[in-house]
Amino acid sequence: MTEVDLRVTGLLDEEPEPGPAVRLPEAPRAERPMDGDEARVAAAALQVPGVLHLTAALGHPVHIEEIPGGAALPHRHVRLELAVAADHRARDVAREVRTAVRKTLSDHPTVAVLVSGIA
Repeated sequence: MTEVDLRVTGLLDEEPEPGPAVRLPEAPRAERPMDGDEARVAAAALQVPGVLHLTAALGHPVHIEEIPGGAALPHRHVRLELAVAADHRARDVAREVRTAVRKTLSDHPTVAVLVSGIA
């Protein structure tokens, strides 16, 4: 990098006063029934303290991608969407969910957690 275009519009010497809490719309709840590994993943996630429910902001809340031969990843990948209680740190809950899901499935897949709601 040889050049940066930056304009400073203001500096804060003090912490600003907190504004009123903004209520975001609730992410849609999961509707479709699950079975097999999807059901095991969902059950493991819902057992983690701070997880309120699974959500469906991007479609089905549990996505398990099977890795065909020659793929870059050595094993399956799981993505799941959920809502977190406001009195829990979303980052900590997501980490605990990742660990719980990896331990639940025998092949220990990689896991991505999308927090699509905080209530």
